[in-house]
Amino acid sequence: MKKLLALALAVVLALSVFAGCAAGGKKAELALITDIGTIDDKSFNQGAWEGLVKYAEEKGISHQYYQPTEKSTTAYLESIDQAVKNGAKVIVTPGFLFEEPVYIAQDQYPDVTFILIDGNPHDADYNYKTADNCVGITYAEEQVGFLAGYAAVKDGMTKLGYMGGMAVPAVVKYGYGFVQGADAAAQELGQNIDINYFYGGQFYGDANITSR
Repeated sequence: MKKLLALALAVVLALSVFAGCAAGGKKAELALITDIGTIDDKSFNQGAWEGLVKYAEEKGISHQYYQPTEKSTTAYLESIDQAVKNGAKVIVTPGFLFEEPVYIAQDQYPDVTFILIDGNPHDADYNYKTADNCVGITYAEEQVGFLAGYAAVKDGMTKLGYMGGMAVPAVVKYGYGFVQGADAAAQELGQNIDINYFYGGQFYGDANITSR
């Protein structure tokens, strides 16, 4: 993700004219709005932030992150608005929950470029539109899942488990790929395997879930 984000930033910034680092700690030309969690969550937020920081430091560009007060379109838009007021020219939004906020923001702030990771902007009725100032980045999660399941069985594992977070498209696709990869390897080896497959319904640790 870090390399992909850096590449996306390079492409976007090559088309933008920056006025140099803004004065004051709150001013920043590159901004990241966190999804659920923080910038040290060992997931999308952290990977996106580290990629942004790496690129910004290499290019000498001011940067800052914003953490919404809650998980809602309104809260996400408030953070986006704050970033714009602080001089953001490029705003990175990691996570599919930003699809609706970015759909709105791309029209509200036509001079700001949005990088939406793991989704494409749409309204509440799933009418999709990606404006010229927005880039949507999606992944082939099922391919990565397939390789993980295939490798596990090839390494001799016969009792496997898949513990997904929330059953959102990306998590489901990875899980299905994992099962298909494990099955493909099992058939090649003539091996019987067992897979315990379930979703925890959340994206954070819980002993009641991990103990299963």
